[in-house]
Amino acid sequence: MKIGLICPEVPGHLNPLSTLGTELQGRGHRVVLLGGQTLAKETASRAGVEFCELGAGDQMVDRFDEEWRKLGESKGIGSMLQTGRLFGLAAKFQLNHLPKVLRAENFDGLIIDQLSPAAYVVAREQSIPTVLACNALAMQPDPLIPPPPLFWGFRDDAFGRIRNRIAKSLLIPVYDWLADCKETGISPLMLVFDSEHGLANIAQQPDFFDFPRQSSPSQVHYTGPWHRRERDDATTSFPWDWLDGRPLVYASMGTLQNKLTHVFEMIMEAVASLPMQVVLSKGGGGVNVPRRVPDNVLVVESAPQLRLLERASLAITHAGLNTALECLSHGVPMLCLPVTNDQPGVAKRVEWLGAGRAIPERRVTVRRLKRELAKLRDDPSYARAAKAFQQQLSETPGLKMAADVIEKAFTNREEERGCTSILESNRNEQA
Repeated sequence: MKIGLICPEVPGHLNPLSTLGTELQGRGHRVVLLGGQTLAKETASRAGVEFCELGAGDQMVDRFDEEWRKLGESKGIGSMLQTGRLFGLAAKFQLNHLPKVLRAENFDGLIIDQLSPAAYVVAREQSIPTVLACNALAMQPDPLIPPPPLFWGFRDDAFGRIRNRIAKSLLIPVYDWLADCKETGISPLMLVFDSEHGLANIAQQPDFFDFPRQSSPSQVHYTGPWHRRERDDATTSFPWDWLDGRPLVYASMGTLQNKLTHVFEMIMEAVASLPMQVVLSKGGGGVNVPRRVPDNVLVVESAPQLRLLERASLAITHAGLNTALECLSHGVPMLCLPVTNDQPGVAKRVEWLGAGRAIPERRVTVRRLKRELAKLRDDPSYARAAKAFQQQLSETPGLKMAADVIEKAFTNREEERGCTSILESNRNEQA
């Protein structure tokens, strides 16, 4: 089969989806990543899958770079507003360029990110079979589940249900307005709050990485992390001889909301007196750091994250889903500093599992960082919980599970088409 991949063109979505593409390509399928930005092309090259460029020469591509940069510098409500604008920009770009490309490429099926609803609309118009991928937190609605952008824990009482319902009723129209839904006719959260779209929904989060639900959507398949160690081996260098055997803390604010200078400064001040070494990754964000860096801190532009987590005893993270699952896969407890979007929801799930602590970015202080790091270091229950989930994930072949669902969905669709074709042929002969 020829399978296309479409997602928001940022590392947190490109990395897991392209890794899934590599798994499918290894099974004999032809896999093509579609995108307009240089990062998407580079990701396809690293993953060893084909790349199909969208919108060559379109000035909107340059605007994407600028808007993503603004998102990297924003936080809290500002980040949510900027995310909404990016939803709208992406929808217009895909509506402009995808119809022609999809007609020309003759895909047997598409795997579309749940945050790329315009791509799904175009695919549906052209009757292309589609599987939806939850590269971020799976956000199918449930009365018991708080909206992920809010730093709310799990409550199954009447207050929790009412609170969740009110928040969701406000969230959807706000994002629709920000994404200029009236112009495109596409709600940015269309695929998030209706799990009946597509042949199947696949989520890279395992089923344990969620709050208890009142009901589980039949279309959603929880699998496990879509990552491979080889992802960062060939492209990211690191001075391994700097590590001297002291306990290692790996710290990163991800690759998107990673230009928050004050957070990096407070992390460095908080860890300066720890009997540990700290690798602090800027995530390629170009954030300014103080000239005076503590002796036990190494600041790098980007890091071989998976290999460092193999050695780490603790992680400080923005609570992106990819990083959280990678920490659990390596048995590393986390101090989560969520900024926006689904990060608060991820952080609260880490706390729910007992595998870490969380401080919303707006409340981060040096004193609180020191206090929470001390709890994680001195209380062995966090490390035990992280190790227990590491064992579970080691027995959960997430990539294989996801690829199996995709193949079954597309194969069944082809068989249905074949049966329909035979029935129509018989009817024509009888007529």
